[in-house]
Amino acid sequence: MLDAWGVADPRPLAGGQGEAFRAGRLVLKPAGEPAQAEWLAETLVGLDPDAGLRVVRPVRSLTGRWVVDGWAAWRWLEGQHRPGRWEDVLDVSQRFHRAVAGVAWSPAMVASHRWARGDRVAWGELGAELPEVVRPLLDRRRPVDLPCQLVHGDLGGNVLFHDSLPPAVIDVSPFWRPAGYADAIVVADAVAWHAAGDELVERLLRRQDEQLLLRAVLFRVAVDRREATAYQRVIALLDA
Repeated sequence: MLDAWGVADPRPLAGGQGEAFRAGRLVLKPAGEPAQAEWLAETLVGLDPDAGLRVVRPVRSLTGRWVVDGWAAWRWLEGQHRPGRWEDVLDVSQRFHRAVAGVAWSPAMVASHRWARGDRVAWGELGAELPEVVRPLLDRRRPVDLPCQLVHGDLGGNVLFHDSLPPAVIDVSPFWRPAGYADAIVVADAVAWHAAGDELVERLLRRQDEQLLLRAVLFRVAVDRREATAYQRVIALLDA
């Protein structure tokens, strides 16, 4: 696999699923579902975001392929995740989603991994047995009349900040949903895992209806039932 990109000495990276490695100026990751990985690479390589944003770029193998033996490569971007800068992350979300708003839907968007299944559960497109604490949210779902587009479904930990460079978006998790859904996932995760204050939820709900936030909670719990307890504070704020 390393020979495919002409690199050596891979070193594991912290975070994510523990499956990413840095080798020189590249980050090597399992492609998961190759068709989706190839589509995403083609999408991002041609992306032209505004000057205030960096977006991770794919790197072709030496033979010109995006995926080799189930692996893909991405350009290393300088920066760090800085917990607590949630409003800055939400600003990055708006910039990123403006940049990808013109991306057309593709059949490659349809995936079968657990995050894709969890997303479909959240939107009522797939059934699942969920923990008691989140079941009331299922009954509160209402139709959402918002345009769908490519969204990054895991921005909270994948925005890098740098003292002298624009913020960077990495590790794009593609879903086809309203752009505000990405913001709702950021906020739900910030409260559940990073002790963000209640005001973050309150500000989000002044900008959008509760429907995207309750789906964000359902999404996370549908992916992993064990996380239901972590999202109880968000649920309580939705009930307030």
